[in-house]
Amino acid sequence: MDRIRQIPGIEAADFTALVPLSQHDNSGPFWVGSSQPPSTAEMPRALFYWTGPDYVSTMEIPLLRGRFLTRADDVQAEQVIVIDSMLAASYFPDRDAVGQTVTIPHWGTARVIGVVGHVRHWGLDSSDPLHDKPQIYASFYQLLDQWVPTFRSDLTITVRTSLDISTIIPAIKSAVYGASGDQPVYNVHTMQELVSASMATQRFPMILLSAFAVLALLLASVGIYGVISYSMTQRVQEFGIRMALGAMQWDVLRMVLWQGLRLAVAGVTIGAAAALILTKALSSFSHLLYGVRGSDPSTLIAVSLVLIGAAILASYVPARRAARLDPIIALRHE
Repeated sequence: MDRIRQIPGIEAADFTALVPLSQHDNSGPFWVGSSQPPSTAEMPRALFYWTGPDYVSTMEIPLLRGRFLTRADDVQAEQVIVIDSMLAASYFPDRDAVGQTVTIPHWGTARVIGVVGHVRHWGLDSSDPLHDKPQIYASFYQLLDQWVPTFRSDLTITVRTSLDISTIIPAIKSAVYGASGDQPVYNVHTMQELVSASMATQRFPMILLSAFAVLALLLASVGIYGVISYSMTQRVQEFGIRMALGAMQWDVLRMVLWQGLRLAVAGVTIGAAAALILTKALSSFSHLLYGVRGSDPSTLIAVSLVLIGAAILASYVPARRAARLDPIIALRHE
């Protein structure tokens, strides 16, 4: 790791046996307190990250309280762990988690030295309690000897850099080969690629829904265009009389556009009310949204403005045609 950290452009680097968004599970039992549960099956479970001392800072996981792991936290030192905010809130709600102890079967009792932010290991929308577990970070250097071979094959190097991945990978490979010539470097991904892959299950439904939304907007625009065009043909003589009495082209244009705008506002009002009512009924689709509530006001306002804008554009063509009518021809129209 020291070879990699010395590469120009590398801001931080370390290793871990578990990477967020990798769809790998390394959950295990634990318990809090002095009384051991009767069986392992009854113990709560957490995701265990066996890492190097700089992993949490490399991934820029925020430290909320206490401290990170350090190189001094090795097999000769006291067993210590860093926990996430979910575990701290669940098991130490009324006291500071730092300094408390957590027992891990086959490893021992460890003291909590820090609390960090919760990582969405299973994806940005991971809110299922069966999957979204609390997280425990422990030093790889404090692993028991019999556990080391189990996790060594799963170790992943994490690197934080502002350089392009294609320019930094050759230097990382050279550093790895220099330390261990028979160690391959493979399965290289950026965090952006992992985030994108984790959203793959939501991407197709969202593309499909977006296509239907665009089609609905197109049909609504065609409908408004047809209504305004038909209304204009019924009011040709009225426009002719108004222009004969001194109405300007802008007055006629504004009149027709106002008619289309009224239709759009009425439709948007009814649609927004229906959307608010149906939000709960469509809650099963909430997993397709990240960071947006079904009744999010900014979303409703943005969609309403798009619909009103489309209605005005659809009304503009017949409105412009009405404004260019010759008053004499309009008065003769039947």
